[in-house]
Amino acid sequence: MEEYEIRIITDQDPHLQLPIHSGRRFALAVPAGTDTLVYASASSIRLLPTSARTLLDPVEAIAFLTWIRFAGRHYGMIVCLCPVDMASVVAGLLGRLPGLAHAPTIEADDLTREAIRLADVLLPLVGSQYTTVEEFRLLIADLRQNCPWDRLQTHESLLDTLLEESYEVALAIQRGSADNLEEELGDLLLQVFIQSEIAREEDGFDICDVVRTADDKLTFRHPHVFGSTSLASSDQVLENWQKLKVLEGRKKHFVDSAKLLSSIENALLSQETARSDGFDFESAEQAYGKLLEETSELREELNAPSRDEDALAMELGDVLFSALNVARLSGVNPVKALHHSFDKFRDRYGRVRDYAKLQQVDISTAPPEELERLWQLAKNT
Repeated sequence: MEEYEIRIITDQDPHLQLPIHSGRRFALAVPAGTDTLVYASASSIRLLPTSARTLLDPVEAIAFLTWIRFAGRHYGMIVCLCPVDMASVVAGLLGRLPGLAHAPTIEADDLTREAIRLADVLLPLVGSQYTTVEEFRLLIADLRQNCPWDRLQTHESLLDTLLEESYEVALAIQRGSADNLEEELGDLLLQVFIQSEIAREEDGFDICDVVRTADDKLTFRHPHVFGSTSLASSDQVLENWQKLKVLEGRKKHFVDSAKLLSSIENALLSQETARSDGFDFESAEQAYGKLLEETSELREELNAPSRDEDALAMELGDVLFSALNVARLSGVNPVKALHHSFDKFRDRYGRVRDYAKLQQVDISTAPPEELERLWQLAKNT
């Protein structure tokens, strides 16, 4: 474990002061029931159990040791303010850490010795894969408490960011960048954790509930792995998967939650829902005819003597929606098609800038004819 300063203070240490007025960041551990408002200057507060014996429970102990590592890494100083009996256990759990700067002079008792033995077992686990998730949850929880921006976020306000990070992951995969994928997966994981933390604050679910729900769902949907069902091919697995989703009531829930998807996926889902009811174009060609009709209406709105921004937005939305119908009925993934166009434009515009620099052309002031020339040059390269 990294080194940091730890102080254990009891009510028998009146000469020791908390670093409240020093301006130094510190984390504070106090027994549950303590008025934490008195210690509002602490950057992070951990509530200890009211009983010293309870802290010797392995689950309580490893949670405490995980918080100690998290708080030490992020704040540098940790103060444990507790009664003597609790201090003996805390000292036993933390006694082997190099950062222990002050501990009360307490004669070791059975609880202390038990704490030392427990720490010898648990400390090697702290900072490993067994506590990484909890440390990250602690980080998100502290951000929600201490960062003005994070504190204001809601499920809804983070929706655009969640969708954006999902697409960033997809782009990293498509580009085959392992380093970029690692970073983008972390950004997406952050969204999962902060959404879960917001729910926990509202007395809903927490990140552990999210994991358990996913575990239960995967177990239920893989009876050929965890049960007695025999499925020999991938197609059989997918067919059975859909049947199990219906048993869960998942199909209806998915449709009802369509508003949570991106605009493209939302539109495609509504089109597929209509298709399942028999309300759809007969072919991509027929859908393309509708696209031309909507494009004509958009042109009329653009050329109107008095432009109505709301009407223009509606007609443009109809064009985009019709284009998605053409893509769907043509078997083209519109998201991939859009990514392809984005990448193509980015690459071509990069060449435009290179040619402009080489030919000493200022893009910001060049006439349209010159910009078109550069674009055609980049396009034909």
